[in-house]
Amino acid sequence: MKRRFALFAAALTMATPCIAADAITVGYVNMQEVLEKSKLGKRAQETLKQKFGPKSQEFAKEEQAIRQQQQTLERDKPLMSKDQIKKKEDELKKKVEEFQKTAGGTQQELAKEQQKLAQAIVGPAQEVVQALSKEKKMSLVFERSQAGLLYVDSALNLTDEVIKRLDERAK
Repeated sequence: MKRRFALFAAALTMATPCIAADAITVGYVNMQEVLEKSKLGKRAQETLKQKFGPKSQEFAKEEQAIRQQQQTLERDKPLMSKDQIKKKEDELKKKVEEFQKTAGGTQQELAKEQQKLAQAIVGPAQEVVQALSKEKKMSLVFERSQAGLLYVDSALNLTDEVIKRLDERAK
């Protein structure tokens, strides 16, 4: 145990000058904020509002009407026969299913459009991140909310060297 600790301490001491000589600088970008606050992002939001705003208002009105019918049914149930209740419940169920089908299709369409518009922003944003990272001599840049890498300095890529050394040992 002491021997392992001594070896670890020796390795750490030897590695410390290397680490200090090449300090790694790290940054982050909140891409959600870029999507919301950039001019491209605001244009995308406006496009979505124009395309889906009226549908959204329609769905809100339809949803309100369904809720009103549900409340009316619950209020009037004690005064209704079982057949009347079943008929009203079936009608209501059919309306809900139609609403969900229509709203679900629109939701999928909206999601596709959001993704398409986001991609049109993310590409240029990544180019800016890379240029800014090089300018500021950043080694790593993380996406704030997901901690995904947006930029990695290619000088930090050790893959080729690792492969070369493994191949040498395999001979």
